[in-house]
Amino acid sequence: MSSDRPEFSVLMKYHFGKPQALTWSYPIMVMTILLMLFYVIRCFLPSDEAAIPATSLIGFSIFVPIVTIFCLVLPSLYLMKGHYDVLVGRYAGVGVLVTSFLSGVPLMLISVSIYNIFAWLWLHTGASMVYPAFLYFGGTETASAKVLSILTDTVIPGFGACLFFFGVLWSRFRSGERLAGYIIIGLTYALYGLDFINFPSLFIIGFWCAFVRSKSMSLFGPFLCLIGCRLTDLLLAGTLSRVDIMTTVAYSDIDPTYLYASLPSLFIGLILLSFFMRILTDFNAAYATKEEDSEYDSRIPSFDRGLNLSIVLSAVLMIILWVMLFKGVHL
Repeated sequence: MSSDRPEFSVLMKYHFGKPQALTWSYPIMVMTILLMLFYVIRCFLPSDEAAIPATSLIGFSIFVPIVTIFCLVLPSLYLMKGHYDVLVGRYAGVGVLVTSFLSGVPLMLISVSIYNIFAWLWLHTGASMVYPAFLYFGGTETASAKVLSILTDTVIPGFGACLFFFGVLWSRFRSGERLAGYIIIGLTYALYGLDFINFPSLFIIGFWCAFVRSKSMSLFGPFLCLIGCRLTDLLLAGTLSRVDIMTTVAYSDIDPTYLYASLPSLFIGLILLSFFMRILTDFNAAYATKEEDSEYDSRIPSFDRGLNLSIVLSAVLMIILWVMLFKGVHL
């Protein structure tokens, strides 16, 4: 007597195979599996006693671009094959790109302030410092080393992040689901960073860049925003700096000046960011058309189609990754 139940291979393909109409959960699953693989590789990289430690600028500059290419860039090109117009967006003029770039200024004020405040609050609970999976310290004293650090901690990862999070993942949400999309993109962007102390800041950066992607109608909007944020970080290094987690053990190790600078910077950043939000919203309302949204919406599966076993698998793998991160397996 034949069974009416589908074969196991059919079920696996249905839940974990690439869907004909790409859902928002499938790219997350692909990225999470690859990130898990590279985290395991990171755990076996040479220690601090090696010729090129993983935590040196050179080691970081070798490993992070490889992670970016295999976890973000190549999956983006594969998943959006034949739909690169949706991935990149359209050119909407210099003005909106300059505005996107300048919005990186308040974004930096907010992200660094929250980073410092969260580091203080976390250590104030008596907990120990949680170090990110991919980091470097020192080695940026020369101009060439500083340029290398900007390329490998901002430009290259920022390009990959824009392709995947603000390109592929952003394109999987209909125009009426954008707010939910911003939250999921921001959360996934922060989880991908594998940096607990920086998690709230990364969520805000991901949320804002997804908003910029919608309003600027171009992939270059969030990319320029990330560049503007990093350059502002350099310019304000003597005024608003990040807490050095490598030399911080207890909350008393954090100089009070970090908090004194962070609180007003956070307030000013929020005011400036609301100003840029208004400008970008007005621009989008003037130049975007509902016909464009309706054309793209018809090709995008509904939000609930992404609630399947692939997102459950992604969640399980992410939990495992973060448990390993808290236990310091990579150190």
